[in-house]
Amino acid sequence: MENESFKTMLFTRPLIGFCLFLATVSTANAENATFTFLRTVTVAELNDMLSSERDDFLQTISPRDEYQLPAASTASNDVDLFTVSYYSHSPETDTDERRMVSGLLALPRLSDMSDLPLISYQHGTVYGKYEVPSYAFRSTNPIGYDHYGNAYEARYMVGLYAGNGYAVMAADYFGMGDASESNEAYMMRDSTAQVIYDLYLDVQDHLTSRDIGISDLFIGGWSQGGLNTTGLLALLEQRGVAVTGAFTASAPTDPYAALNAFFYHPSVDDAPWINTIMALTVFACENFMGPEGLARATIDPAFYDGFEEIYQRVSYPESLHRSLAEWAGTPNLDFLRPEFQDPAFFVSSDFGRCLSVNETYRQQFRTRLQMYYGSHDEVIRERIALIAHDYQEALVSTADAPSSNTISTIRVAGADHRLTFITAAPAARTWMDGLRR
Repeated sequence: MENESFKTMLFTRPLIGFCLFLATVSTANAENATFTFLRTVTVAELNDMLSSERDDFLQTISPRDEYQLPAASTASNDVDLFTVSYYSHSPETDTDERRMVSGLLALPRLSDMSDLPLISYQHGTVYGKYEVPSYAFRSTNPIGYDHYGNAYEARYMVGLYAGNGYAVMAADYFGMGDASESNEAYMMRDSTAQVIYDLYLDVQDHLTSRDIGISDLFIGGWSQGGLNTTGLLALLEQRGVAVTGAFTASAPTDPYAALNAFFYHPSVDDAPWINTIMALTVFACENFMGPEGLARATIDPAFYDGFEEIYQRVSYPESLHRSLAEWAGTPNLDFLRPEFQDPAFFVSSDFGRCLSVNETYRQQFRTRLQMYYGSHDEVIRERIALIAHDYQEALVSTADAPSSNTISTIRVAGADHRLTFITAAPAARTWMDGLRR
């Protein structure tokens, strides 16, 4: 499921926007966004990302016999990369304070840029603050650790989509990338949807200023990014923004249901690092929704400091690996205070309520949505993956009216968490190609 500082200038939004783009110049667009050219990625580099880098990403995976790895995709055009710095705000904190955040924009190099499809990609859980889209094509980061491998998903999406004629935008989220000194809004639905929506508005203005037209808007995401994709879709539909199609891979659209299963109904197939998801979520709940002390009231004192270090990325990555080794074999429920042994206590606790309100599927969607899930996913169980579809079916299907559910579910036989994503992303592009106007 899946990953911090810079200086910027604010520019007043002109009545008529026009920006000249030079490779060596950082340019500003809209009242608060700065688009900085990073570099051009060639077709040869993109094809390497889609083949040999994909193999590296999957090298520790042992697929089930029934799994069929899709053939490596290829790119058809070079891609220009831009880092984006802009401002957003957090609805959960009940303040209009605008915070600096970052993201990535990838544009295909085409002779005709008047009618591009745009996809917003939502990345999954990452543990390093720089394992995010805006750093996915930079060889270094401010604290020096190797981040490329864990930023591969953004590289894969750029190769698949921007390398084949799509514009790709991807937000780093609150607390990540060049916003590393602020708190991470992990699984916080409204803050994350807002930060992506604000990037979309700035990208839209920026492309207009360059006479680049957008024909269709698509969205997609993996793991935590799947949750964020349906959260974004809900916001876009509420704001009247037309979305041509959306996809998710291994989406935990109900965080409460997902963690309830890990706590009270553990499986031998559960990923051993689920405890890190607990750490990121419990501190995000306290920092964005409250009350103060939520994390300490939830986590067993023996594990509190370790959980906080994971959320704050103290001495990352060494401390993360050390904690995972020390905690190996500890049941997930044992990381919580004794009163959480009762699931009825969990559901009524501040932590349980926070998880419950951050679902992203209880709105009837108009947009066509494909949701991919793996039959052997160690993070997102099949029943969790089907919740959004089944709930939508309940909303739209009655005794006297046939179903008009816009959600399709695609089971990837034999796939674990990573394989589900590797399969879903190219399959979704083929589907989206067919939806384009």
